[in-house]
Amino acid sequence: MFYQNWNEYLFAKVTRDNNYLPHIHRQIEIFYVFDGAIEVTISGQKKLLERGMVSIAFPHTVHETHTPEHSAAAMIIFNPDFLPDFSAEFQTQRAQVPFVPHPQNDTQFFALVEGLLESVQNSTDIRISKGYLYILTAMILSQLQLVKLENLSASAGICQDISNYVNQHFSEELGLSQLADALGYSKYHISHIFKETFGCSYNDYLKRLRAEHAMGLLTHSELSVTEICFSSGFSSLRSFYRAFREIYGMAPGSFR
Repeated sequence: MFYQNWNEYLFAKVTRDNNYLPHIHRQIEIFYVFDGAIEVTISGQKKLLERGMVSIAFPHTVHETHTPEHSAAAMIIFNPDFLPDFSAEFQTQRAQVPFVPHPQNDTQFFALVEGLLESVQNSTDIRISKGYLYILTAMILSQLQLVKLENLSASAGICQDISNYVNQHFSEELGLSQLADALGYSKYHISHIFKETFGCSYNDYLKRLRAEHAMGLLTHSELSVTEICFSSGFSSLRSFYRAFREIYGMAPGSFR
């Protein structure tokens, strides 16, 4: 599981045969299936979404996708601040069941998704995209049962602090104690945050982040494996190869 950063306030596109490892971010993520089927897991709840079905992952919830055979779906990711009328709900509540098997008024819902995708693709007035998204979000939330979470905003702030710092310094020597000192939190508190929110240990999170960076360099650069190893933050080739095999099931050189 890794923390993903998005800079855009709104991202929307048609994604095909989507497969994505468990991840977490501060944005809302919606899937609407056009064709085929896609398996979506959100906070441990798994659902095979077929044509016309919807999923919504609230901020700071672990989610992943897997396509068993083939799928085509609208993927919509947006910052909670982009829709201020819903911001409080997104920051303090969660969906008891984050799936909508049959949106009310399927024809209207489909037309709104198509309108949003076209608006984003053509870079029309952002207010038009926001209008589509407001109605879509209202329709989805009206069919969900929301539950209030205590102390969510404080926990989310710590997650964001951790994410920002680790993403900037993962290639450096960065033990748990060093991270705690840099952020001003107890290392035991940070360790608890990783276990409860990120779903893994700090060391596992850091290892995966470094491996993700290394995979990008292996694919898109001419650097040697040794150069990539150390520029990604690994302390030795041995630890690099071990981590890469553990996460991707193959040696680093196999990506070339």
